[in-house]
Amino acid sequence: MTGFKILLAFLAAFLVSSMLNWGVAAFILNPWAMPLFDGFMRTGEDSASGLNIFKMTAGFALPQLVACSLVLALRKPYGWAGRAITASFLVGLGGFFGTYTFLSGWGNVNWLPLMGAAVADTVCIALGALVFAFMAGRKVPVG
Repeated sequence: MTGFKILLAFLAAFLVSSMLNWGVAAFILNPWAMPLFDGFMRTGEDSASGLNIFKMTAGFALPQLVACSLVLALRKPYGWAGRAITASFLVGLGGFFGTYTFLSGWGNVNWLPLMGAAVADTVCIALGALVFAFMAGRKVPVG
């Protein structure tokens, strides 16, 4: 497996997961969660600035990169789909559920919508990891 194939698989995984994450946030999560956040989230022009879009994109690319790297590094489960789900669970547990729970405890942020966001983010990362594993990780030797 070449580095170019891995890069293409990662880019496909990131495009799938980030576009899905954007859609879930825009059409499902934000309408439900924003009122529960009590002013925590940016709105309007402030949220759409170039720097904020870059930060959100980079911030979502990092956990996707970690999940894809874990797909390649995990020895078990042996199947590509199992490795993708396992990697996504590990990333979601630490990266989203852990961080969002910490934010809720540290700041004055409602825990329930953060957990909704953690579920949405983890599912989107998992779908991206499945794309990556299918494209790049099916024939990765394990053992």
